[in-house]
Amino acid sequence: MKVSLALSLLAPGLASAQHSMDQPHYLVGLLNYPNSFVPEVLQGHTSGTYIDPDASSGVTVPFSDVPGVGFSDIEMYYDDNGSPVSGQFYVLSDNGFGSSDNSGDYALNIQHLKIQKPFTYRHGESNFEKYTVVENLGTALIHDPEGFILWENGADIQVAYHTPDETWDDYKDLRVLTGRDFDVEGLAVINQTCAVVGDELMPAIFMVNPKTGVVLSPFVRTPDIDSAGNFNGAFLSTRGDKVHCTIEELESDDQCTSVDSSVVDDSEYRKHDPSGGYEGFSLLADGTIAAFVEKNSGDTSLSDEPGVRVYHVIPGDCSSGSAPVFESFLGYYKFEHNAGNIADVSAIPGSSRYVAVIERNGFPSGHMFPAPRMPANKVCIVDLFDLDQDMVMQNKKCILNYHNIDDPWDVDGNGIFKYAQTQVTNEALVVVDDYCIVAGTDTNYPWTNQFALDESVVPYYEEVADARFMVVCFVEPIFNLEMLAEFMAAPDFLAVVRQDPNEVSEDGLGGGSRRKLRHQRH
Repeated sequence: MKVSLALSLLAPGLASAQHSMDQPHYLVGLLNYPNSFVPEVLQGHTSGTYIDPDASSGVTVPFSDVPGVGFSDIEMYYDDNGSPVSGQFYVLSDNGFGSSDNSGDYALNIQHLKIQKPFTYRHGESNFEKYTVVENLGTALIHDPEGFILWENGADIQVAYHTPDETWDDYKDLRVLTGRDFDVEGLAVINQTCAVVGDELMPAIFMVNPKTGVVLSPFVRTPDIDSAGNFNGAFLSTRGDKVHCTIEELESDDQCTSVDSSVVDDSEYRKHDPSGGYEGFSLLADGTIAAFVEKNSGDTSLSDEPGVRVYHVIPGDCSSGSAPVFESFLGYYKFEHNAGNIADVSAIPGSSRYVAVIERNGFPSGHMFPAPRMPANKVCIVDLFDLDQDMVMQNKKCILNYHNIDDPWDVDGNGIFKYAQTQVTNEALVVVDDYCIVAGTDTNYPWTNQFALDESVVPYYEEVADARFMVVCFVEPIFNLEMLAEFMAAPDFLAVVRQDPNEVSEDGLGGGSRRKLRHQRH
């Protein structure tokens, strides 16, 4: 039988730095969660009072509701028996409007969504709408009725000091957390009523009931490490960390929404960027968590490290007051060229060794090309425990590029067989089975027009300003544990072996009816 080889070829000298081995895949479809939809619990509460009206992207502020701003993480939703429910997910709101300085009136929340796309492989030439609207099945305010959240200097949560107006009286009584308290980016769901949240304003982690939003533990700070990767007794902190404010400053009209960077430099803490915490936060099959710091750039003292830090976390036991524990430093994760941020990390079902990582950079920033930067959004699988001499995770293979997605069934109905998930912050990724992923966006609302386009030239302007999701499936079961282990153990060059279309296989089927992944050193 004749075969034709399609090799992924890398230029000499790039093999050690780039790990692109895109796998055959197809777009199942697109979904959107309208910004115009506001869950009842978020209605009638003033927000956006910290946003500069002259820099609000043309949107009138303040808002009469707490608006949707997209999602920082997506995780499976579980039934009462602990089994994942198909098409249902927990999603974590972002901190609001992007920083501790402008998000003190954004109520942090976890939403339960139904995200399912009709798809038939064009059976009988059936086709469906371009965008399917995501359904909200419930919203929980993250709140702290037990008073677990207190800083080392005695600082309390934002609503103890300031609220926008009387519309927040019920939030104040509930002790609702805001984007001044935490910038929540990571969610590791243990079961329907127990999860760990990852923050980036310190950065820190804490336990929460994702169904009710009740905080279950004090927060735990991120330990610093020495050159050998051992905890050294110090902790990370940022200029958005309340530990650097006095109580008097927090109570004042100034509110101490952040401090000067030099304050952190002069403190006992190791300085990190306030937008550099736990974007990647993944519950492994053994019940522990791989916690990826987002970046080692910006206003940080970690820029000389060979990659972003990855910690091993042990969750609390889900009882009230039981806090998670940083167990160890796992190693460094190194980005592909031009990427610089962890967008999200997903567990691979059944695995405690491999996770799927989506990387990103700052693309887009306008629509004129040549552009300030080109997109760098890739899904990569990485072995958490295969480290080189610098403690860098060295076994990494990138299987999907968000700006080069195949759409052979033309599910978006535009006659183009490629799709690009264009968004600055593709911050939600979950592997749902052996074949498929669901990926979602943080919208950066109200700054959603990241290509700086005139609305009149974008037929689906509203949909691409909403929180969006896409479903992508692979031709082969790439996330199957047996296949994944073989794939990750192979050399860094991939050959997709296809039967010659002019040959007849032993089973009598035409060429191309079988497709297998093979690995071959170049």
